[in-house]
Amino acid sequence: MRIGVFDSGVGGLTVLKSLIDEYPNNEYFYIGDNKNNPYGDKNKDELYKYSTKIIDYFITIKIDLIVIACNTICSNVYDLLKEKYNIPLIGVIDATIEEFIKSNEKEVLIMATKATIDSKVYENKIKYYDPNIKVLSIATKELVPLIENQEDTKPIINKYLENYSNINCIVLGCTHYKLIQNNFNKNIKIINSSDGIIKQIKKYIKDSKKEITIYTTGNEYLFNKLCYKITGMKAKKLVL
Repeated sequence: MRIGVFDSGVGGLTVLKSLIDEYPNNEYFYIGDNKNNPYGDKNKDELYKYSTKIIDYFITIKIDLIVIACNTICSNVYDLLKEKYNIPLIGVIDATIEEFIKSNEKEVLIMATKATIDSKVYENKIKYYDPNIKVLSIATKELVPLIENQEDTKPIINKYLENYSNINCIVLGCTHYKLIQNNFNKNIKIINSSDGIIKQIKKYIKDSKKEITIYTTGNEYLFNKLCYKITGMKAKKLVL
C-alpha cells in the first residue's frame, strides 16, 4: 500500500516513524513542507494552497491513502480537503482527541500553534464528547521554529506553563511537540498527536513491499539534521 504523509516540517516524521514501526510492509512517501514553515501563522487560503499542492503531487504518484500529520491543516482546512478529494484523508486531531477521552481526565491544557488554538477545534470536539471537561488552551507559536532549528525549548516551555502549575494533563496539539516531550514535567500526563493515528489507519492497511521516501521542500541540510535523528534516513529535495 502506498501511503503519503505530510506536515509543515519535521514534526510529522514522528507520525511517519510510528507508522513504519507499526505497519512496516508498506510504501511510505513523506513531504516536509519546511519551505513554508511554520504553518501556524498562515491564513486559511495559504494553508489550503500548500496542502492541495502536496495532495495533488501525491495523487500523481498514485498514493492510496494520505495522513495529514499537521494539526494546523486539520484544524483549519481539513473539511475543505475532504470535500475536494476522493482519496482517503486521515487527520491527526480526531485521533488525538480519542486518546485524550480514553484517559478519563476532566481537565486538560491544549498546547498548539496559534492557527490551531484560534480554530477552537480541540475545545469544541472535546466538549462534544463531554461538556463537563474543562479545556484550557495556549498558543505556543515560538516552539516550532525552535524545534526546527534544534534550539533549547525548555525555557520557553516553562514560561508558557508558569500560569498552569496545577495542570495534570496536556495535549500536545502539534506533531512537532513530540520531539520535545521529555522537556515537560514527568508528573504531567502527556498526550501527543502522533500516537492515536496508528489506530485510525488500521482498517485501511494492506501490506505490500517496504519502501520509504522522504522529501523536503526547503533547506535539505537543516531538515536532514533532525530527519536523520528521527528516522535514520535523509530527505531528498522536492520542488512543488
